[in-house]
Amino acid sequence: MPTLSVRIQWRERITALLFALVLYSPPASAQINVQLTFSGTGSFAAPTAADYSAGTLESATPLPFQVLTTLEPSGSLVTSVYIRSSAATLGGGKPVADLEWRRGDDATWRALTTSDVLVESRTLQGAPEGHSWDNTIHFRIALRWRQDPPATYTGSFVLTLAASR
Repeated sequence: MPTLSVRIQWRERITALLFALVLYSPPASAQINVQLTFSGTGSFAAPTAADYSAGTLESATPLPFQVLTTLEPSGSLVTSVYIRSSAATLGGGKPVADLEWRRGDDATWRALTTSDVLVESRTLQGAPEGHSWDNTIHFRIALRWRQDPPATYTGSFVLTLAASR
């Protein structure tokens, strides 16, 4: 059985996305403060022969995120979180689609793309104290004996928060 010294890790780039802040101005003079926060890294252990046989390796820990709104006027507010990759490959010729993600409350895996894909959207009814909601994003990477040369694969993703009335 061949041995590959493949080290796979996921690093986010330190950008303004570590703490995204969106201000939405409704027709009335009130401001709604909408924040998206997340923390952690999506790192992977060194793959084993069993992982290659299974064809995938899941990240050691999921990535938690939280959406927080404050000072909501009456009416409804839709908050949506999107994910995309900022590059088409993970390096070494490995396509970004080999990195899959899923929400913590959804068992369906989705390939990461360079286009925004909805992670989750919630409609909230206005409340003076605001709302918060959270979830997690899990990652896994496809492993192939012949196509994945020994390398360190890295990438970055972008989480986007959108708010609308």
